[in-house]
Amino acid sequence: MRKIEFSNAVKKIRTEKGLSQEDLSGKSELSLRTIQRLENGKSEPRGDTLKRLTNALELPANYFNSILFENKSNKKSFKIPWFILGFLIIGGSAGFILSLILASTGIIPYNEFSLPFVIAITIFFTGIGVITGNIIEKKYGK
Repeated sequence: MRKIEFSNAVKKIRTEKGLSQEDLSGKSELSLRTIQRLENGKSEPRGDTLKRLTNALELPANYFNSILFENKSNKKSFKIPWFILGFLIIGGSAGFILSLILASTGIIPYNEFSLPFVIAITIFFTGIGVITGNIIEKKYGK
């Protein structure tokens, strides 16, 4: 749960129950400053604090926890595309090695076109690796 959502929830429930911050502080045995910081979004609640708040506000034991876990699961996270990176490296390496083999065996003659040809083969295999990795990532990546 984001701090703002939690703070709004605590404040809303407290006011609906007709409690002042001082009343909630007394019922929960938390300091008035802690209640103020929680309601202003300047503090993250810990386990014991949540337990005291739920008891004081006469809420189900896991009321705030269920909201906390629900919102954490909705967060988007950055995922490294391992398949794409792997196939990029494998494809590029395979292309480069193949070009060196072709050049060393004389299939690619050593002249002014050798280097551009090696680069072209490397780029071609890198592209195949990226496309293959992208397809696998879409199919198996979660």
